[in-house]
Amino acid sequence: MSSLESANLLLGLVAVVAVASTLWSMACLFWVTRRRRRLAPHTPPVTIFKPLKGLDEELEENLRSFFRLDYPVYQLIFGVAEADDPAIEVVRTLQREFPDRDAQLVIGTPAFGLNPKVENLAAMDRHRKYDVILISDSNIRVRPSYLRETACYLAEPGVGLVTNLFAGVGEAQAGSAMEILHLNGFVAGAVAAASVCRATCVVGKSMLMPMQALAAAGGFAGVRNLLGEDQALGLRVRRAGYSIRLSHHVITNISRGRNLKAFLSRQSRWNKVRRGMAPLLFLAEPVTNLATVGLVWAFSGELGIAWGGLLLLVGLGLVRDALQTRRLRGSLPKLRHLLLSPAKDILLLPVWFDAVFNRWVQWRGHSFLVGRMTRLRLARVPRQVRRRVRRVRQLRSQQAHKPNPSAP
Repeated sequence: MSSLESANLLLGLVAVVAVASTLWSMACLFWVTRRRRRLAPHTPPVTIFKPLKGLDEELEENLRSFFRLDYPVYQLIFGVAEADDPAIEVVRTLQREFPDRDAQLVIGTPAFGLNPKVENLAAMDRHRKYDVILISDSNIRVRPSYLRETACYLAEPGVGLVTNLFAGVGEAQAGSAMEILHLNGFVAGAVAAASVCRATCVVGKSMLMPMQALAAAGGFAGVRNLLGEDQALGLRVRRAGYSIRLSHHVITNISRGRNLKAFLSRQSRWNKVRRGMAPLLFLAEPVTNLATVGLVWAFSGELGIAWGGLLLLVGLGLVRDALQTRRLRGSLPKLRHLLLSPAKDILLLPVWFDAVFNRWVQWRGHSFLVGRMTRLRLARVPRQVRRRVRRVRQLRSQQAHKPNPSAP
């Protein structure tokens, strides 16, 4: 067998793996989102943590949806780090609109760790009333039945964490359209497949857990210096002997005005989280990138079947993104947005390579070095900290050189 024939055979096998993994993840997504009819009602009192920073897209409507939850007893806690954060006025407006709702605003985050989200959660936890908590991101919007259809999974013995699939909506700009196709396609399928296979895959947009499970996992202190605190909590909860469930209830992730640069920047950070948490699976991701596999196959083969394979793989990617979007949010993406799917897959390949070799990440105005299990280290120590360290060293030096009056 010639080298060209061997290469074509190898690429053909890679294409088979790409098709099989895609069909499997699609089947898993349709399975986990099916309507459940035998779930026992379970409504323990819940404290909802909403860490905020700045004005996310449609923030007021996102937060308003949590004031309208159909649930017997729950507490809302909103946390911001800075006293001049514009999200404060949004929360106060909603508190005036819903005066009967148990909602509290916490301003300020005492130093706790390098992960600003975990730092915010730790500050809010001091005001918690109930022993079941829900951590929810600010760009999430939910239906009134969300908490009922998520908390019911805690009725199962041994469940320590419940998370949710999320459907991207908005796609006003090209970056948002690509992000939504990626969320509804590759990401949603991977989360569903992990759930079916009983593998740990937790996304921090929605995390419901009893406090005893969080405590057994080491609490917020155990993940305060990790970039991927959500997945780390999931792994720790499972190691503590609890199980994890994926709710059939799909929540909404708002993304409208994201440009291409912002899309690629977020994917770069998420890639580095996956590389740190599951390096072997991360290294295998290009094999599931349909458009890239098809393009390499087409340009490396001399037979017409290779170009036919390109059309097949690109077509499967379009079908996956369209059908899964329809399944998750109830509507198909517009054709002009759907046609961005192959370009999105190709653009994600250099972002993947960057995550393989580049350990730096930009997040919330800081530069971090991402280590094993996504452990964070500041790229640059703040000036005030450097001054403090120098002052301490000077004092120590002065003390060391002072004559000892008790010496002979």
